[in-house]
Amino acid sequence: MLFPNDEKLSKSSDSEYKRLIVPYVNKSSRFMLKSKNYGKQYAHIYASRLREMTELLKPIVEKKWGTEYKIKKLSELREENPDKCVVIGTLFKHQQLKPSILREISEENQLAPQPPRSNFVDENDKLILEDELQRIRLLGKVEVHNLVTGVVCAVLGYIETDGRFMVDDILFYESGPQKSLKTLEDSPLLVLISGLDLSSSDGLSMSLELFQHWLFGNIDGYGSGSDWESASIVRVIVAGNSIRTTPEVKEKTLQTRAAESTNTLDAVKSCDKLFSNWSESVYVDLMPGEFDPSNYMLPQQPLHNCMFPEAYKHKTFQSVPNPYACEVAGRDIVGTAGQNVMDIMRTSKIDDPLEALKLLVKWSHIAPSSPDTLPCYPYVEGDPFIFKECPHVCFAGNQEEFKKGYYNGENGKQTLVVSVPSFITTKSVAVVNLRTLECNQMSFEVNGIEE
Repeated sequence: MLFPNDEKLSKSSDSEYKRLIVPYVNKSSRFMLKSKNYGKQYAHIYASRLREMTELLKPIVEKKWGTEYKIKKLSELREENPDKCVVIGTLFKHQQLKPSILREISEENQLAPQPPRSNFVDENDKLILEDELQRIRLLGKVEVHNLVTGVVCAVLGYIETDGRFMVDDILFYESGPQKSLKTLEDSPLLVLISGLDLSSSDGLSMSLELFQHWLFGNIDGYGSGSDWESASIVRVIVAGNSIRTTPEVKEKTLQTRAAESTNTLDAVKSCDKLFSNWSESVYVDLMPGEFDPSNYMLPQQPLHNCMFPEAYKHKTFQSVPNPYACEVAGRDIVGTAGQNVMDIMRTSKIDDPLEALKLLVKWSHIAPSSPDTLPCYPYVEGDPFIFKECPHVCFAGNQEEFKKGYYNGENGKQTLVVSVPSFITTKSVAVVNLRTLECNQMSFEVNGIEE
């Protein structure tokens, strides 16, 4: 078994096991759909995003570049008067390899088929800036392959005689102000777990049973008095993909559909029992993921309580949306089940989920590639995915491996970013110390035993 700092788990010597309690606030109301109207155009969400971000960026622009450079609309640019100025707009990345409904229709008509791709980056990709009325191609000091469609930014530069905008500098909102951290006497721990991928009710794996024992305080990683002892766990966030809704079928038969339905039902029952057990000891927040029986578009709504009748008997259990935002022990926490990070890596040369998370905080948006390449609800009134306050912790679930890092912004802002590993493949979880904002990987791999 592998544990942080190579220390082995040991049984707690205390006869009484008392769970640490800290203040908690659910801040996910903006991700809850008040109505479901899918008849709207997606232009509204881009217009709302640009309108909101423009007002947030204007004072930042003046602070960095002063009042020497005027903020102009694209329609005000003149080739015969190429004065340096500032333009605020939404980035659009023109990619030939990006999936297209027209290309799919061509394939149906037996025209040139396109090979399946996991990454849509090409050296000929172009970056375009759009505002309410016009668009213009960007050149100069701008990294095309490290940006994605949907990011709102301010660019400083001038228009060239050929109608393209030469960028001298680029500015992002960087998630705005960050609430100062209050000093904590204790060291509350937040457990981030994802990718349980339960497919039946045949019983838990050895690794999951070991995790459960650690969660209950039957075994402990560092001993009494440590900052990382299990009695300090205040909340468990399950970051999606708990239920395998498409089980592997070895041989196609006429009964395949019925078998899938039965297995999914068994998996839901297994999850209900598992979360009910956890909720007897600790607070549990359950997020839906890409492969859970939930709506596909972001924000994914909480899994219905009828799916977890046993778990919902405990006030310590709740089903929450994806993305999910909360405040635990005075620390602002925002995270997703990972779809946003994986989509960024598909449409750019960014191949590290940790770097993608840092850029999300820098860009001030949880899912900038929505709705271009990542489906989302067609909002009209506003864009709920904008970071208006800089979080202390930002995570993404269902990643290939555990990684941690920090995004350091201006004025001393610091955000812990965590790539939460898939439990089914890594047998590990991420544990955040909310006092110090440090993060460790806790592994529950049982060496030498087939699961």
